[in-house]
Amino acid sequence: MYFHDILAISATCAAIAMPAYSQGSVLAGRVLSDSGTVLVGAEVVLNGPQNSQRTNDKGEFKFTGVAAGLQIVGVRMPGFAPKLDTIEVKEASEILREFKLSRIETTLPRVPVTTTLLDRKLVEFHERRGMGIGRFLDSAEFANARGTRTSDRLKKLPGLKIGRGRFSNEAYVLSTRSPGKLAFGGGGCRAAIWLDGVILTDLNVNELDPTMIAAVEWYAGPASVPAKFNVTSSVCGVLVIWTR
Repeated sequence: MYFHDILAISATCAAIAMPAYSQGSVLAGRVLSDSGTVLVGAEVVLNGPQNSQRTNDKGEFKFTGVAAGLQIVGVRMPGFAPKLDTIEVKEASEILREFKLSRIETTLPRVPVTTTLLDRKLVEFHERRGMGIGRFLDSAEFANARGTRTSDRLKKLPGLKIGRGRFSNEAYVLSTRSPGKLAFGGGGCRAAIWLDGVILTDLNVNELDPTMIAAVEWYAGPASVPAKFNVTSSVCGVLVIWTR
């Protein structure tokens, strides 16, 4: 049952017991929160919704010409629990009342946080993959690639070649689709490497544990390199590596 419905029923009951009107009385007061804060604009209803008013900037209200007898007063304010009260008014009297409303505590359901730091890191990876420009390996695809070293697993990407250094474990990423004048050892052009959003130079990819790689993006030629990674004058490919 709604606030005004309760008031209407209560007012009807009060009217039955109310003696004949002879001289009006005054019912005044103010509305506060349960912590003592003045509530401005609270609705105060006397004997039904047809006789209501709002509290002023001091939280005050005042009804005049109130008949003697039992009077039903309702007070409400958004965010607070409404209150009903029955007041006995004597003939030609002045009644002062203070109403305190309790704030309604709204408890939102707890939402479990399922997005991890890695998920947030790979948002752009999935966006670029959806555009279909470049080559992409997610963690499962990279893990299923053959080889125990990172360089071995990268070799499956088209247009990517591994250049060797002076030592057996050194491996550098080359693009075979870049101009020959930038060739590295006659076999391709040294690609730029981005690791977790940071561009690196001369990265030996075998220094990276393959089990720690979450995703890989490969752009073999200059036409396919996203603007975000095209920050150098080089026209070689770009390898983007995301780690766990």
